Amino acid sequence: MNNEPDQRHSISIYHLKQHELVNFLYDRFTVGMVFTLIVALVATVLAAMELSLQGRQNWVYLWFGGMLLIQFLRYRLQQQYAKNRIEDQLNHRVWKRRFVIGVYIVALWQGLGVVIAMPYISQNLQYIFHSFLLGLGAGAIAYLATSMMVFGGYLILMIMPVTLYLFWQATPDSIVLASMHIFMVGAYYFGVRRMNGMIADALHFRFDNEMLVNDLQRLLKAVAESNKELNDLSTTDELTGASNFRAFRVGLENQRIKHLSRKLPLNVAILNIDFYHEYNTLYGYDIGNKTLSAVANLLTREIVQNDEVVARMAGAEFAIMLPGISCEGTRVLMEKIMQQLAEMAIPHENSRVGPFLTISVGISCLPVSQKISTRDMIMTAEEALRRAKKNGRNRIEVING
Repeated sequence: MNNEPDQRHSISIYHLKQHELVNFLYDRFTVGMVFTLIVALVATVLAAMELSLQGRQNWVYLWFGGMLLIQFLRYRLQQQYAKNRIEDQLNHRVWKRRFVIGVYIVALWQGLGVVIAMPYISQNLQYIFHSFLLGLGAGAIAYLATSMMVFGGYLILMIMPVTLYLFWQATPDSIVLASMHIFMVGAYYFGVRRMNGMIADALHFRFDNEMLVNDLQRLLKAVAESNKELNDLSTTDELTGASNFRAFRVGLENQRIKHLSRKLPLNVAILNIDFYHEYNTLYGYDIGNKTLSAVANLLTREIVQNDEVVARMAGAEFAIMLPGISCEGTRVLMEKIMQQLAEMAIPHENSRVGPFLTISVGISCLPVSQKISTRDMIMTAEEALRRAKKNGRNRIEVING
């Protein structure tokens, strides 16, 4: 499905527009078929009533049965087209040819049926049948006007057998009727030419609008995806996948405003990997970057609430925003993270704390108020982190308001 717009553009516009015209024919097939069968049923009942006196009513039933069979086969064709209309865009000529053959067979079956019945029915019924044929010709305009070839062939095959029969009769009345048929066929044909142009233009216009809408939708989708990528780039740290400091500051300010009215705690923790410069010097920057990512993954696994944010500030320093958690709860969470990092046992031979990688944590537990800004919260957490480093690292220091 995702490749459909590209596929449509790879096909010529001419072929796609012709396909739309074929869609028009098949979409209106069911209504036209029902209309034709109703007229055929009425004609069958009227003819059977008269021919039953002559013992020829089976002819009429056979004719109507043939009409039902033809229309059933055409209905199956329409169902097959409905399944394949999206995939078979290049085969519009094939499907149009099949539709045309069906229309021509129906028209010839109608015309020949009337000709066969003419010698055995009353003159009044003959006039009714003439009216039926002309009415079917007029009704076909609404369903076949997109193709002059289809409409013209339908008229000729339906009307001409009766017209030739009337001329062959060579009576004044039959010649008048035959002339009237020819006149009506001409009037229908030339009258429908203008309608054909109007319908074709309308279909082309609809198609062009559809293509324009599809192009616009693809453009909007591309813009939305680009905006999402830009937003991700502007708020995400490329190395670790955590938020960046800009996103952290914005989120912290939003939470501060929200907590002013709710009077809930809003704590900030800043942690730093102990002796990370020495770690890079010994193991190299590639391993150092992988270790940063591992620490970031550990933090994001533990910081899972919607409003909680993990951000990389700079180097080996991370900031964590913990709204709605008490100061003691924040300490417990940081201790859990330190314990899990210890269990990972990442070697750090240049550390002056121990043989494995460790972190130092500073926590700011200031009350949310108009007097305390997000800058105050961050600076307080940084001060607590400096105390943790000064007091031996691999520890947590908390500053309460």
